[in-house]
Amino acid sequence: MNDKITLLRDYLPGTLVEIKDVYGILSKGIHELSEEECLQYFDAMKNGIELIQDDKLEQKRKEQKRKATLESVSKIKEKVK
Repeated sequence: MNDKITLLRDYLPGTLVEIKDVYGILSKGIHELSEEECLQYFDAMKNGIELIQDDKLEQKRKEQKRKATLESVSKIKEKVK
């Protein structure tokens, strides 16, 4: 999976690419680790997931801002003509 994340790095949130090992750790936790081990790693994994989510939300916010700005500039351009 790390190879796939590396190949798709231009399309994925930067944090996901940076901490791509989270996926493998979570997978191992589901399939192999004890509940005690999972609880031991929980906070770090939770923080990793939240950071990835924060990146996605920021990306979405920027895209919405970009679209709104383009629409506003287009309307202003029509009025200024």
